[in-house]
Amino acid sequence: MQALEDALRELEATHGTWKIPWGEINRYQRLNADIIQKFNDAKPSYPVGLASSAWGSLPSYVTVKPADSKKLYGYNGNSFVAAVEFGKRVKAKSILTGGQGADPASPHFLDQADGYINGQFKEVLFYKEDVMKNKEREYRPGE
Repeated sequence: MQALEDALRELEATHGTWKIPWGEINRYQRLNADIIQKFNDAKPSYPVGLASSAWGSLPSYVTVKPADSKKLYGYNGNSFVAAVEFGKRVKAKSILTGGQGADPASPHFLDQADGYINGQFKEVLFYKEDVMKNKEREYRPGE
């Protein structure tokens, strides 16, 4: 009971109430391509319902509370999750934690964040015909 009472007191001291949605506290934030992020409550972030794999969660989402923050931010866990079906034709679904791009201006910098947070995987394109149907553009080195 003491741990519960301590948690209630901390929530009330930090947020003014213990009646706060988990997603208001537990956040995903990717501000740049740095491996170690400098989290900032004033910058955009996403609510996350995930938890550490220590509690049986997959994907795993481990958080840290910066000293000057009222929120917890994910800094450790699965960066990539996939489910693969082997057969005559391989099928798979996958998700990256944030996105494929390292440039915050890229449309792919955070394009998978919602899917990761909500457990909605995307199709993996294994075969050339699937890649060609779904390509954004075509590039040939040297041209």
